[in-house]
Amino acid sequence: MSSKKVKFINPPNQLKMKVGGGGIPQERLERAQIVMDDFDMDFRPIARKLAANLSKATEDAIKKIDQKQTFEKDEMVFPIMQLKANGGMFKYRLLTDVADICLQFMETVNDYNEEAIDIIKAHENAIQIIIKSDLKGDGGKAGYTLVQELHQACTRYFKKYKT
Repeated sequence: MSSKKVKFINPPNQLKMKVGGGGIPQERLERAQIVMDDFDMDFRPIARKLAANLSKATEDAIKKIDQKQTFEKDEMVFPIMQLKANGGMFKYRLLTDVADICLQFMETVNDYNEEAIDIIKAHENAIQIIIKSDLKGDGGKAGYTLVQELHQACTRYFKKYKT
């Protein structure tokens, strides 16, 4: 064995050189946190529209599957992405969690069939209930159970179809 010394070379971080160092002053962080805590916009109208778009997209997908046609899953993915991204920001953590499971499922499925769409519709139903009931936060024990059941439905699908 040779005892060569290894020399690590760190490449220059061009972005950091352009932006500079430092950080955000603590008082700005505290003011931003207060604004976030006091933010009171009702997200439900936006969430209802996104859920309606998802519902339309799943119905269209079912029709195309029945007619043996291909379809673009992007129309289902977009509203789910928006719900996932915005749910937590508006204090709907459970909505974000359900949308996240659905999004991961949709990204993993290769060949959509009616069972895959049924699983997406189960997520859609959960999203509708969360919005209608104005369930903010993580949903507690019931929210945890819901998330577990949706995750298990996805797992059963992947075991059955080996994807």
